[in-house]
Amino acid sequence: MIQLPWVLALVGYLLAFGLLVRIVLQRREPTATLAWAITVLLLPYVGAIAYLLFGGRRLRRHVRRRRARAEVIEPHLHVLGRKADSLTPGEAPPEVLRAAPDLPDDTEMIQLTNRIGSRLPTYGNKVQLFANADSSYVSLERAIEAAKHHINFEYYIFEDDNTGRRFRDLLIKKAKEGVHVRVLTDGLGSFGIDDFMQPLIDAGGRWAEFLPVGLFRKSLTRANLRNHRKIAVIDGRVAYTGGANIGDEYTGRKKRVGPWRDTHLKIEGPAVFHMQEVFAEDWHFAAGDDPTDEDWFPEPDTPGNLMVQVVASGPDTDNEPIQRIFFTAITSARRRVLLTTPYFVPDQAMRVALETAALRGVDVRLLLPRISDMPLVLYAGRSYYDELLRSGVRIYEYEGGVLHAKTMVVDDRWATVGSANMDVRSFRLNFEINAAIFGPDFAGEMTKVFDHDLRTSREITREQLKGKKMRRRLFESFARILSPLL
Repeated sequence: MIQLPWVLALVGYLLAFGLLVRIVLQRREPTATLAWAITVLLLPYVGAIAYLLFGGRRLRRHVRRRRARAEVIEPHLHVLGRKADSLTPGEAPPEVLRAAPDLPDDTEMIQLTNRIGSRLPTYGNKVQLFANADSSYVSLERAIEAAKHHINFEYYIFEDDNTGRRFRDLLIKKAKEGVHVRVLTDGLGSFGIDDFMQPLIDAGGRWAEFLPVGLFRKSLTRANLRNHRKIAVIDGRVAYTGGANIGDEYTGRKKRVGPWRDTHLKIEGPAVFHMQEVFAEDWHFAAGDDPTDEDWFPEPDTPGNLMVQVVASGPDTDNEPIQRIFFTAITSARRRVLLTTPYFVPDQAMRVALETAALRGVDVRLLLPRISDMPLVLYAGRSYYDELLRSGVRIYEYEGGVLHAKTMVVDDRWATVGSANMDVRSFRLNFEINAAIFGPDFAGEMTKVFDHDLRTSREITREQLKGKKMRRRLFESFARILSPLL
């Protein structure tokens, strides 16, 4: 008599063998191939489900659809966006150059962005830095109150809580006043907010989900492609971006979470056009309609003297723009690199870039979380500490609460703030957006924030790592093996 356990075991091994052939034929990076192979072999049924949901080639179908829709709207955006393009570095107006004679000639970075097809930097921008969500929320609410024509919201998470209701109700008010309100949320990050958004729709606003997921959807494979961007554009003249979503936890009001440390930006000037472009492409993909008109792209002001570059990346873009810009910034550093990230799972290229910079004598400092909402990612990141420390990289763990800021400062002249973490998911799977700011003034502000964070942080040393228990080391090593899947 055939016993069920033996049948299940046989089916499991046959399933694992079939998937192994498929995994190898996909020609992924060796680390990712090995991670999927181990998962499928050790846990055939669980691994098979995970692979079919998150690792199969059917993900490419969604990427192709995204690219096809982007091609429809891009010609229109190109015509409207020429207003901003006229303020790129090679054609900066004399009044901007007079206002900022010390703008750096970052030819390597500009040449890179031009060759990989990313948006070029623009001159004449004004940027305000927020080191917590509370202050950025206050500024954002004021901008929404002052809106006359349109409000475009794009957030990975829009919570149904006190903070979320505060913003939703304000958007409802503006919609009733005749302002065009569009809210785009991620289908997984903001899962289950249909009823919460219905009052906004009833008031005349629009809401769309980016790649919605669910048991009864056509496909669950889209669950691995997430829109992690945080964008707000008001009247085409003011934009907000950074690391904070919309919810109570980002203000530290959730007791189980505690204090929250994030970084956000308010941008005014030509760079807003490029933020608007990214939103328009995402909205067109999710909602299916072309939302742009001339009022979305008013004649650009030059209220400041900063050069700002908007960098968007995702599985629909070639060359991993954000990763390549991070890599170039680190490898071209001469004095120091200050990196803050809540999720640190670097691939080999980024790890070598950091280690090589430190070995060249660059002061490389990493500010990472002490506690995290994703423990497996936290432990995977810690598995890299020893080799980084041996290369001369200095590592600090933030003890002032939950660290969620995603920033980098290089040589006190270049800085970036955005949604991208230092991990493979942000570089290759998520739709992300960062703003890179050129010039010593803003970089100086960022450095002050970094130094302030170090006051509530603990530096990690190799001596401390030597005292780590074997159980913890094994767990970190296991998390590292799975890191290509995280």
